[in-house]
Amino acid sequence: MITHSEALKIVLNTEFRTGTEKISITDCENRVLAADIFSNIDMPPFDKAMVDGYAILGNDIENVLLIQNTIKAGDNQEFFLTEGNCIKVMTGAPIPKNTEMVIMIEDVEVIENKKIKITNKKSSTNISPKGEDIRTGDKVLSRGLLMKPVHCGILASLGYTEAEVYELPKIGLIVTGNEVIEPFKRLRSGQIYNSNAYILMANCLKFNIILEYYGIVEDTFEATNNAINSMISRNDVLLVTGGVSEGDYDFVAPVLKKSGLEIKFDSVASQPGRPLTYATDGKKFCFGLPGNPISGLITFETIVKPFLYKIMGHDFNPKIFPFTLNKKISRRNAKRKSFYPVKLNDDNTVEPLSYHGSAHLNSYTDAFGIISLDIGVLEIEKGEMVDVRQI
Repeated sequence: MITHSEALKIVLNTEFRTGTEKISITDCENRVLAADIFSNIDMPPFDKAMVDGYAILGNDIENVLLIQNTIKAGDNQEFFLTEGNCIKVMTGAPIPKNTEMVIMIEDVEVIENKKIKITNKKSSTNISPKGEDIRTGDKVLSRGLLMKPVHCGILASLGYTEAEVYELPKIGLIVTGNEVIEPFKRLRSGQIYNSNAYILMANCLKFNIILEYYGIVEDTFEATNNAINSMISRNDVLLVTGGVSEGDYDFVAPVLKKSGLEIKFDSVASQPGRPLTYATDGKKFCFGLPGNPISGLITFETIVKPFLYKIMGHDFNPKIFPFTLNKKISRRNAKRKSFYPVKLNDDNTVEPLSYHGSAHLNSYTDAFGIISLDIGVLEIEKGEMVDVRQI
């Protein structure tokens, strides 16, 4: 048995990356950039007005000024200011070349014969100079970036319509267990509904990944062997739930050994999530997840998710925030790292949820996140700060 941190280190110690592809910027959210993005233009591409107002020379702030013309956003005609004159400009419009200030409309009194008088002599310049935000040649987005909507907007603002991103990994999934049936079938004595597949499929959709689900596999060597080898031939990553312990009907480990994948570990000092198997040949990767749904949920969140991001070129950092614990947590055994669900209260404290073991999926209904007790830690007192990992 290895520690949870050792297991994570092992799965992240891979040089494998998915291929790359060019996709429309409209499809880039939650994808990982595969190449640095450089700007081919200045942003803004010209000196522009930050407000609706009047472009003036600095020495004219005390004078009554004649309005020469109006420049709208999108105009490309060049203008030049002369002493005693001003030009009305709209927000985002290019300003005359020698403009020194743009006086807001609110700071101006319009008088007869198209003349203005400035009422606020302490106005800001209200000019956004060419290249203030980005200059030609600047690197604006870096390879490995997990794209958000704002990044898609940045690409568009620079004239990009496509971006090179890492391809999504091909993921195959099977669920093992003679007792497991799909939720659309009638439940009989001794059977349980399959929740694991739907937890994992929903998690993968967060990556934009639609995994290939091979269904429920009965607990025999032959069935497990056929399913795993079929997935190996068609996928980069294999997810197998159940069948990873050492019982009479647990065949995942023997099948993986026969398949040519090397088992790197098969037991982790984690609660839930101890019977976790990881096997690879450097190009194919298999995670044998525990059959209990909370165990599968936690191992996917803390082990598999960082791995998937890694092979797509992104170093994943989970969202972890400090909160005050409003109720003591204690346990009898501290030989493994334990994870507990917590809810967020109105007073911005967190409270542990009632939790009866790794099959108690309903305990996570109101979960804001999870906290952990490391090996050797038996309790956390009420009022202590805890790190909450959002899920």
